[in-house]
Amino acid sequence: MTDAEARKPVTLSREELYALVWTTPMTHLAAQYGLSGNGLAKICRRIDVPYPPRGYWARKAAGKKVVQTKLPAIRHGIRPQVTIAPRLPASPPPQMPSELEQALADARRLTAGLKVPGRLSNPHRIVAGWIDERQRSREQAQRWDRSGYLPPDFTALERRRHRFLNALFVTLEKHGYTAKVDDRGRPALEIVREVVAITLKEKFRQVRIPLTEEDKKRSVNPKRPWRQEMQPTGLLQMSIEPRLHPNLRQSWFDAPDQPLEQQLPEIAAVFIAAAPILQELRRRREESERQRREEDMRRYEERQQQMRERNRLRGFMELASRWKEVETARLFLDALAERAADETATVGDLTIEKWIAWARERLTAYDPLEAGATAVFQAIAAIDQWTYRES
Repeated sequence: MTDAEARKPVTLSREELYALVWTTPMTHLAAQYGLSGNGLAKICRRIDVPYPPRGYWARKAAGKKVVQTKLPAIRHGIRPQVTIAPRLPASPPPQMPSELEQALADARRLTAGLKVPGRLSNPHRIVAGWIDERQRSREQAQRWDRSGYLPPDFTALERRRHRFLNALFVTLEKHGYTAKVDDRGRPALEIVREVVAITLKEKFRQVRIPLTEEDKKRSVNPKRPWRQEMQPTGLLQMSIEPRLHPNLRQSWFDAPDQPLEQQLPEIAAVFIAAAPILQELRRRREESERQRREEDMRRYEERQQQMRERNRLRGFMELASRWKEVETARLFLDALAERAADETATVGDLTIEKWIAWARERLTAYDPLEAGATAVFQAIAAIDQWTYRES
C-alpha cells in the first residue's frame, strides 16, 4: 500500500478485516492504514472481530501451536463493515528558540554533577514535615487507637520519593525557586509567584487477569475470559503542571537503564532554563492585569462622566421648567391684577392688593433667571453623578 493510499479512508467488511488481522501483525497492518496498533484493535472490538492475542506471532514464528479464534456470527447492533480513516500525521513540535536552547545548555552544565543521595540526612523542611507528620500519626495511633491499627511506615518507594524531591528542592532553591505545598496538597516549586506543581508517584499498568470459573458465571461478556486490573509496577513517574514550554519535557519515568534519580540533572536543568520563561510569564500577566485595571478605571470614569452629564442636563431641564412655570404664573397674575383693579376685599388676613404683591415676590424668588446666567450655570456645575440617586 502506497503512502497516498494509506491516507485515504478504506471500507472493509468484518470478514475482510478478520482475514487481514490474522495474516499480518496488528502493528504492521495498522501502520499501513495510518493508525496505531491500539487504534486498529479498538476498531476490531467495535465490530466484534477477534484478533491475535499478545505473543501470537512470536509463538507462530517459533513453530509452536497457535489457535485462531473463529469470527463470530454478526450480532444485533453490530455493523457489517467499517470505514478506517487514517489519523492526520502529528504536527512536528515547534522549533526550540535559540535563546532557550542556550539556556538549557547552560543549565545542564550547572546540574551535571547532581546526585540523589542514597540516604536522607538533614531533610528539606517540606520533606521533614511529611516525615514528622507520619511519625506523629503513628505515635498517636499507638497511644489512643484501641483497635490496634497502626499507620504504616514509609515504603521503599516513598523513601525514594523523599530523597528525590529533597535533592530537587535543595538544588532549585539555590536558583531562585521556593519549595512549597500547593493548595491541593501537591509538592510544588514557585518563582516570581508562578507555581509549578509536581506529581511524583508510582506508575501503574493495566493487566489482564484470567477469570476464575466462579467469575465466568457472573461475567456479562462470556466471550472475554479475563478482566482488566491496574497493578503497581514499583516504578516512579514524575510530571509537572503547567507545562513550562512546548519544547521542554513535562514528564519523566523510571527506565530500566536510567532510574529517575539519574535523570535529576536533566530535570533540574529544565527548571533552571525555564526560570526566565516563568519570569516573563509573570511580567506579561502583571502587565495584562495593569491594562485590565486601567481599562476598568477608564470605563468607570466614562460611566461617571455620563451620569454627571445626564444629571446636569436633568438639572438644567428642571430650571427651564421652573422658568416656564414662572412665566405662565406671571401671565396669570397679571390677569388677576387687572381683574382686581377695583376690588378692595380682604381674603384671609390680606387684601387683594397684598396678595398680588405676595405672589409677585414668591415668583421672583422662584424664577431661576432672577439671579442671572452665571448663577444658573454655577448651579448646573455643582451637580455631580450622585445628585440624583434614583435610576
